[in-house]
Amino acid sequence: MQNQFKIPWSKPSIGKEELLSLQKVIQSGWLTQGKITREFETRLSEYLSSNVITVNNGSSALTCALLAHGLKPGDKVLVPNFTFFATYSIPKMLGADVILVDVDESTLNINPESVEKIVKTEDVKMVIVVDVAGLPVDIDVFTELSRRYNFILIEDAAEALGSEYKNKKIGSFDHTSIFSFHAAKQITTVEGGCISSNNEKFIKKIIQTRDLGRSNSGEYIHNIISSNFRTTDLQSAIGIEQLKKIDNFLKTRSKIAAEYKRNLKDFSFQHIPNYVSKHSYMMFFAFAENQQIRNKYLNSLRTNDIDARMPWLPLSDQPVNSKLNMNNCPNSNKIYNNSLTLPIYNSMTDKEMKFVLNACQNV
Repeated sequence: MQNQFKIPWSKPSIGKEELLSLQKVIQSGWLTQGKITREFETRLSEYLSSNVITVNNGSSALTCALLAHGLKPGDKVLVPNFTFFATYSIPKMLGADVILVDVDESTLNINPESVEKIVKTEDVKMVIVVDVAGLPVDIDVFTELSRRYNFILIEDAAEALGSEYKNKKIGSFDHTSIFSFHAAKQITTVEGGCISSNNEKFIKKIIQTRDLGRSNSGEYIHNIISSNFRTTDLQSAIGIEQLKKIDNFLKTRSKIAAEYKRNLKDFSFQHIPNYVSKHSYMMFFAFAENQQIRNKYLNSLRTNDIDARMPWLPLSDQPVNSKLNMNNCPNSNKIYNNSLTLPIYNSMTDKEMKFVLNACQNV
């Protein structure tokens, strides 16, 4: 993630522990998925109080989850209009009829009321909710909706490892959750991800889906049509060491977020509802009063060697969706036009954080 900027938008924090663990795996002669991956899965399962299966990235995690839940071409899937592209592209690639739903402009998350309006009248098979920047959605409300309207709830928690809903970790609930271990995330395996579920029967299906439809690696008996989404022991070795450090990583991110909020007077920030007991701040959004002010700050920060960034372009406005011409997602457009994301990462020092704050105050 490190680039030409003095202050990058994000960067992984890899220490000597990770390097030593990599060396041990290389010396063992077994580099692909094996016992180290199983150990990583056990540690993740303990951390989340759930059953966890690892894969090679977050997009694969979502793919496996959708396939294991029986998504078929033509099935209707609800997705928030403001999210990373993979949340939309994966079900679309699998043939789903994807319905875009606007988000709440204060939390950036999908709105339960907007979802209910659609599932009342449409035969929706799955609703994918996204914890934008690490902020949990209102899980109890969405769980109740899924029971009332008989849809499968899937939580794209790619950005939310370590976040908590009502003092319970995201990923420890009854529905399926997916996570990413990309280099910008709270912990990293460089690329990687996982699926979490309390349903052991479903987890067995995920194991098959991950490994070309077979239950036992090394045997050439395939029970379902699937592909190779396996990770490696090299990645898992890094993940084990990263997971040991996650509490300190989250403390650093929380401290940076608090300092940004305390010092940046020209901005407003992502609203944190009472049901959120911990926000893991994979990203930090700041909202200007209008697009002109946002652009002024963005240009000034980047000129000062700080990699502040534009948010995602809403899915309805992506070039690949040019035929949609949607006008019913005003909140997504407002977020895109008026917000920026500031650097935040596990190894960010007080000096680096103050450099960002000074640059903002000098605009």
